[in-house]
Amino acid sequence: MTNGAAACEHTNPLVRVVLINFDGGDITLRCIDALRATEYPRDRLQIVVVDNASVDGLVWVLRERYPDVSVIESNVNEGFARGCNLALRDLDGIDYVALINNDAIVTPNWLQPLLDGFTHPNVGAVCPKLLLNVEAHAVMVQPERLTTLPDGRAVGVRVQQVELNGVDRTFYVRFDERFWGDKRARANDHHGAWTKGLASIWWPASPDQPVDHVDVHIAAQQSTTALVGGPDEMQPVHLTTSAVPVRCSIDRTVHIINSAGGALYSGWFGGDRGFMEPDLGQYDQPQEVFSWCGGAVLLSTQYLREVGLFDSSYFLYYEDFDLSWRGRSAGWTYRYEPSSVVFHEHAYSSKAGSAFFAFWVDRNRRLTLVKNAPAKVALRAAISSAVSLVRDLFYHSCRQARRLRPPNPGMVKRRLGEFWSFARAVPAALRERRRLNRRRTVSHAEIATWTAHK
Repeated sequence: MTNGAAACEHTNPLVRVVLINFDGGDITLRCIDALRATEYPRDRLQIVVVDNASVDGLVWVLRERYPDVSVIESNVNEGFARGCNLALRDLDGIDYVALINNDAIVTPNWLQPLLDGFTHPNVGAVCPKLLLNVEAHAVMVQPERLTTLPDGRAVGVRVQQVELNGVDRTFYVRFDERFWGDKRARANDHHGAWTKGLASIWWPASPDQPVDHVDVHIAAQQSTTALVGGPDEMQPVHLTTSAVPVRCSIDRTVHIINSAGGALYSGWFGGDRGFMEPDLGQYDQPQEVFSWCGGAVLLSTQYLREVGLFDSSYFLYYEDFDLSWRGRSAGWTYRYEPSSVVFHEHAYSSKAGSAFFAFWVDRNRRLTLVKNAPAKVALRAAISSAVSLVRDLFYHSCRQARRLRPPNPGMVKRRLGEFWSFARAVPAALRERRRLNRRRTVSHAEIATWTAHK
């Protein structure tokens, strides 16, 4: 593979920045203002806004206020995948493409470290440290050792309650993904959340509601010791099976990580490294990563020409992971460069945890596996969609029967529609799978070596 940017006649490569607007309004304008303040020659930086049939009037504002910004108008909402593709069809003369979410804010020097990260012709993408656009307070918990629960989970300690200034705020604070949060946890942990190891609890800092102290009520499976405290000072605490309150002082704010590059997690899930963890320097070293996050990334145009654009059936979510995996299978690699920093409003448009969010994440994860994963994994992903449909409808019918009510037609129609959306995309995914396998240079076994555990 050869990197087209290496042959560029200019000292500064020509970079196209693509962002998607769907009724973003002032949020999108904020993003554009930050991009226009980038420390990079203006004549070598193109900003392209794809407007997805918005009604916020932004197109007219852009044409009046920012004549140097190109606008592509779509008559329908194409989502993220197809929207980006509209701006990626013609890359003649473009050396790199940056994808920046419209709810992100780049720092002035974000671009050059990403350009410097293309150190080898097979590097297809370089991603920055993506931080949530919030300052937060955090408490860290680190158990001395792990024990095994009856359901087989290896756990550290259990955080049962969190009080801010003496008020129970357990359901307000955020537990990072180093706590158990799978189906077994939701079924069994009626009184608290178990850590897997070092973990953090955080909440947004508010000047209007300062927090003087935090009381974290912690227990363990058996007598043990854990370190508990703020990011700068953790104290050893002896724990038993009965929860004890541990008082922690709050002395500074921290940023929260959205993405430190992408990873392939056990169960063949795609995800962001460091997601929801306080940024305490644990991801401050540049390194190769399995995948990249479409919220903020710099892509080689040669990579896009060889691997292709986003799968147009995805609409949004997992389209970046799918394209990353396709490139990996063809021999491309990706870099994480933490000296480039971008701030982000996570799931600003789709709202994390909503039914809309959950549907697209689940559907597109299965399609990604059908296209890219080993045959057994791909088959299991396809079959599990049908099994999930039957299970959900059966449980719903049973619950309604206990209430002496018929099944809810709206729920049944929604679940059938979700299944059909996946099922009708499978034939094209299988055709793409055959095409990708013919071009594959990296085996499934080698891909599997990238599997990480949270």
